[in-house]
Formats: sequence, C-alpha cells, structure tokens
Amino acid sequence: MSAQEGGPARLRVEVITPEGPVFADEARMVIVPGAEGELGVLARHAPLIARLDPGETRVMQGENDWVSLATGPGYFKVQHDIALVLVSSAFKSAEIDTGKAQSDLDDARSRLETAEQEEDERAARRAARDVADAENRLSVAGSH
Repeated sequence: MSAQEGGPARLRVEVITPEGPVFADEARMVIVPGAEGELGVLARHAPLIARLDPGETRVMQGENDWVSLATGPGYFKVQHDIALVLVSSAFKSAEIDTGKAQSDLDDARSRLETAEQEEDERAARRAARDVADAENRLSVAGSH
C-alpha cells in the first residue's frame, strides 16, 4: 500500500561505506547513533546533516520488521525523503561473525596495550578505534 493509498509515508534509506552500499531500500523510519544521541527520522523530515558515532543503526521497514546494522563513525544526511548513512564500516547484525569480531577485539586490545607501552600515540588511536569497532559489532550481534 503506498502512502497515497493511506499507508505510511516512506523514505529511501541507504547505508554506504567506502567499499560500497551495505543497505538500500524503502523504509518507514531510520534511527542512527548521532554524536549527540540517537536520531530518528521519518519520511518528510526537514533537511538535515549530522555527525554519527559508532553504534547501532536501525531501519524500520514494516510494522515489526527491523534491520539492525553495526555502523562506524560517519555522517548522516536527509533530503527529499532520502536518508544517507555514510559511515566507515557497516555490518548487518544477522551477518556479523561473532568469532571474528571477538578475535578482532582481542587483537586490537593487544595492539592498544603495546602502543601505550611504547607511547606510540598514532598506533594507540588506531588500535582504540579498532577496539570500539569490534565491541560495537559484538554488541549489535548480541542484541538479536
């Protein structure tokens, strides 16, 4: 049922990483992890640009039909019923390999410890980012 026939208004949601699109479909609503807290957007939302923190992005496609993604930092743009989630990484919750995420987390924590001992700020920042990414994937995978 289209919005013109009395159904809910829809917007196009696209989750895009440097490697390409991870999700692209029509939706009722999208909720993203904004830098100032969660941000929910419906169709006909005013134009918006926001910075995103790593976290869970949720897309409502139907009444009780949600797609959940672990997304990295990036930006969110809404204009003309198109919501673009432009992030460094994105993984659908159902497709997250928790074993690999745990292995990535262990490796990143080890690299972080070494970088801190060697006082290598650049390597420490990179390792801390990787720790946050792996923790986010594990968190999102565990919520479903």
